Amino acid sequence: MANGVKTGGRKRGTSNKLSGTVKEMISQFVENEIQHLPTLLNKLEPKEKAEFIIKLLPYILPKPIAQEEQNESFEERRKKFIQNVHSNYNLKKV
Repeated sequence: MANGVKTGGRKRGTSNKLSGTVKEMISQFVENEIQHLPTLLNKLEPKEKAEFIIKLLPYILPKPIAQEEQNESFEERRKKFIQNVHSNYNLKKV
């Protein structure tokens, strides 16, 4: 970009063809392999099966909020966030 003006490359909003192709290939692979999942799970030892399920949980269940955060108001959490940003990026307070 020269002085904030786009001078080449894809136009804004145009999707990346390679990313789309890779996503589609992964999607098709998962779709084809998912039918084998019950058989594979039955072959696992109970401990391995439990570990597999535990690894999937973060994608299904929301991450719990720490008790101290539950007791804070939104405004308190917002102020902490802003303070962290200022301190991590050495920003001057406005």
